[in-house]
Amino acid sequence: MTAQIKELLLYKGDKVGMATEPLCPYLKNRKDINFLFRSTACLRGYLGIWELRDKELFIIKLQACVEDYKKVDLNYLFPDKSEIFADWFSGEIRIPQGEMLQYVHTGYESIFEKDLILKFKKGVLIDERVMRNNH
Repeated sequence: MTAQIKELLLYKGDKVGMATEPLCPYLKNRKDINFLFRSTACLRGYLGIWELRDKELFIIKLQACVEDYKKVDLNYLFPDKSEIFADWFSGEIRIPQGEMLQYVHTGYESIFEKDLILKFKKGVLIDERVMRNNH
């Protein structure tokens, strides 16, 4: 698998790339959704833009393609909503930081100087820590 394009997170005034796909648990329950990928660097077929606000995770934008490569946005998943609280997401979001120490041509496996780990329970931030990576 090719290295993947990171989804974006607005975090403490910065736009950072996530090596995690917090929409995946939601999509597993939506058998009616079939995003098509236009690039091997985005096999999931969509790009989400997220925001962490008051310790709550929201998806605020979505760019995707469906049948016949028709472009769709967040309204396709959540009609008449401009943002959605990600209460389906429990787990960790990894945000690579610093210089890349080792490039790995698979998923999000490249190694960076450090990783910011944000831990969530039902969309609410419950812990954050920084892990230093030695190469």
